[in-house]
Amino acid sequence: LPIYSTLLFEKGFHLRNNMLLPTFCLLISSWGSLDGASVSFSQRGCEFEGRIYLTGTKFSPTPCMSCHCPKDGGIVNCAVEDCMPDQHCLTFTNTTAECCPTCVQFGCRHTDGVIFQQGEVIRNEACVRCYCPLGGGNPVCDVTSCPMSQCVDPVNISGVCCPVCPNGPNCQIGLLTLPVDQSVIVDGATCSCESLVDLDGQKRSLARCNKD
Repeated sequence: LPIYSTLLFEKGFHLRNNMLLPTFCLLISSWGSLDGASVSFSQRGCEFEGRIYLTGTKFSPTPCMSCHCPKDGGIVNCAVEDCMPDQHCLTFTNTTAECCPTCVQFGCRHTDGVIFQQGEVIRNEACVRCYCPLGGGNPVCDVTSCPMSQCVDPVNISGVCCPVCPNGPNCQIGLLTLPVDQSVIVDGATCSCESLVDLDGQKRSLARCNKD
C-alpha cells in the first residue's frame, strides 16, 4: 500500500528585537504500510516559495542566496552574498551560473571615473607622467622634482618641467645681479658669486663678501 502524507502548519510566537512575532512551523505527517508493516512518522519542515524542505536541508534558490531549514522547522534562514566588482575591471564574464561576475580583463580607473587600458598614458605633463601599469589597478605616476635654481632670474618655459636660467647661474648682491665666478666691490668689500655642490649633490650659487 502507498504511504500518505499530510502537511500541517503549527502557529506559535517568538521574541525578536523585543517584539513578539508569529512563527509558522510546517509539520509533515506520514502513515501507511511498507512491505506489509504499518508505519507512521512525522517531521518538521519549512515552506519556501511554494516548495517544502525538511529540517536541516540546505538549498540555494539563486546563485547569490544560501538558505537552510532550521532544526525546528518554520522560517527559512537565508544569507545573500553581496558582489563587490573590481573597480578597475574592463570586462566581466557574462554568466548566470555564478553569483558574482569574474573579471577577465583589467585596466585602470582614474579619479574622474574613466577606465584606461594597460600601458595607456593617463596624464602626460611637464613634471608628471601617469600611466596604467601591466596587470591594471591603480595608475602609476612618475613625478619630477626640480632642484633649487642656480640663478635669481629663472623663467618657466612651456613644456619644460623645471625653470631655466636664461642668463646662466648668478647671485643677487644688493641691486646687482652678478654672474657666477665674478666679483665686485661693494662698500669696500669684495663680493663674489661662487658655484658649489651641497651635501645632496645639488649645484648652488652663493654670494660671499669679504672686507679686507
